[in-house]
Amino acid sequence: MERENAVLAIVDVQNLLMKQMDQKVGEKVIRNIQTMIAFAKKMDIPILVTEQYPKGLGKTVPEIRKHLDSIVPIEKIAFSCCGVEMFNQQLDHRGRNQIILTGIETHVCVLQTADDLIQKGYTVNAIADAICSRRKLDWEIGLRWMEKRGAMISTTEIIAFQLLKEAGTEEFRELSKWLK
Repeated sequence: MERENAVLAIVDVQNLLMKQMDQKVGEKVIRNIQTMIAFAKKMDIPILVTEQYPKGLGKTVPEIRKHLDSIVPIEKIAFSCCGVEMFNQQLDHRGRNQIILTGIETHVCVLQTADDLIQKGYTVNAIADAICSRRKLDWEIGLRWMEKRGAMISTTEIIAFQLLKEAGTEEFRELSKWLK
């Protein structure tokens, strides 16, 4: 994982969808996505955010939205983010090939996005503790499916330390507070 090649994708972390998740799991997922946003901002890693049918499912949850500054979510009705031309254009424009994948639901939009990205030649790092589904079995099977298709299944800390590379730097001191 190299910061110069990475893009953070936050898939459909929306009000109505998040209310359907187990509360404790949802809180951890939000916290881990916030951590990935902090790392992305500090390391100049582009962030792409999507919203699945926001008219019906609501906007990105406020806990995430407040960290996004001027990033405008890409609206979609396709389950895969790659089914939306705006997502593909923004991704292609960055010229990076490693995707840090977060969001909901694991077995639907996240899975189909991972599958399409892998088919397009991207390296996908699905962050298991920053992805969730309403049912644990769907989360587990979705992660296994992604891994069998070629995604790396990671955690927030694995990616954070892969990006940091070393301790003792100002960047490490600033960002390590997110890992406590």
